[in-house]
Amino acid sequence: MESNWQRISSKAMLLSGIALLTAGGVLAGPPIATGSGPTNALARLGDPLRNLSAGDLNSFNAGRQAFLRNEQPPTGLGPVFNGQACAQCHQAGAPGGAATNTGVAVVTRIGGMVNGTYSDLTQFGGPVIQARSLREFIPNYPVPREVVPPQAQFVSRRLTTPVFGDGLIEAIPDETILSRAGVPQADGVMGTANYSVDPVTGLSRVGRFGWKCQHSTILGFAGDAYLNEMGITNVFFPTENLPQGNPIPPGADPVADPEDVRGDVNQIANFMKFLTPPMRLGATLRIVQGEATFKAMQCTSCHVESMSTGPSSIAALSNVKVSLWSDLLLHHMGPGLDDGVQQNLAMGDMWRTAPLWGLSVRRLYLHDGRATNLDQAIRLHGGEATPSVNRYVTLSATDQANVIAFLGSL
Repeated sequence: MESNWQRISSKAMLLSGIALLTAGGVLAGPPIATGSGPTNALARLGDPLRNLSAGDLNSFNAGRQAFLRNEQPPTGLGPVFNGQACAQCHQAGAPGGAATNTGVAVVTRIGGMVNGTYSDLTQFGGPVIQARSLREFIPNYPVPREVVPPQAQFVSRRLTTPVFGDGLIEAIPDETILSRAGVPQADGVMGTANYSVDPVTGLSRVGRFGWKCQHSTILGFAGDAYLNEMGITNVFFPTENLPQGNPIPPGADPVADPEDVRGDVNQIANFMKFLTPPMRLGATLRIVQGEATFKAMQCTSCHVESMSTGPSSIAALSNVKVSLWSDLLLHHMGPGLDDGVQQNLAMGDMWRTAPLWGLSVRRLYLHDGRATNLDQAIRLHGGEATPSVNRYVTLSATDQANVIAFLGSL
């Protein structure tokens, strides 16, 4: 016997299909451009936002060069690091994409309890383990790469996240995100906001970037990555990490801090700020039906279809509908996805609702890449997502395939 939600889903699929069918039987669908500018001028992945000023376009192009540039020891790389360039780890689909493999593009975070209190274990090399050392470039270099210390109680592998459309995400007002925080949704789902300090103003702001919403601004995200992934100090993070928690030997780090003298952090922040979001693929009846089922499963309790940016002096970011499919809040995802790592207000089992735009160019899913297809990714959701997952597993094979087709169109 059909459940109530299955009957609702079937009706929604029928109505959606009828609404989108033209006289010739071809699906017209809604405009699929999610950035600014005319909806019939579709951008390619990796392009800048449309309607940028000449100055902002120049900033985007300069930032793209910095994003692609391989850093070297004379520019401050090391002593320990994970990558030499942003694009080395952010490359799925185009520069700025997610990780494409579980090798170099996976970062290891650690944590543990010290005297009953959570600790990043900086005294042992945490919170981020740098798996490479300047020994790759300098014979007999005195600092080895870091390894996970035995003191680490929690070890979390993290795929690099895509940065497409990050400027639009940053431009969503804090108040818009907070309007859903602590408000019960279907199935009792209730998101929590994380907070972090804006490195420019020094003020606390709603987090929205990173697997646990641990960054509130693109500049903060960029500065943190320069320090923790490439070992390059900058004006926002001016203090060198201690390799494995040990002092840096004299002469091993001759570049004066802050090492980012070219302003690369600001440049790559501009690249991410002006990078166009992913565009949806053309609609088919299967995709339309899959979207209706996705909504009937109450997945949109977390994966909110869209939010809008606020007013901005940059036309491309001002009052734009952002179809990211996320509420940018933290949710409890159950013991199966609990990595034990705490970041600001995010506990071990709490994760940001991952924006779904750009799934069409992804091949690995969830924070550690354990899921290699979308069906696995859905089934591994737990915690607050359990009722939606239970609805998914009771679908027919055809309806499940339709949901996957919808997600793959984003």
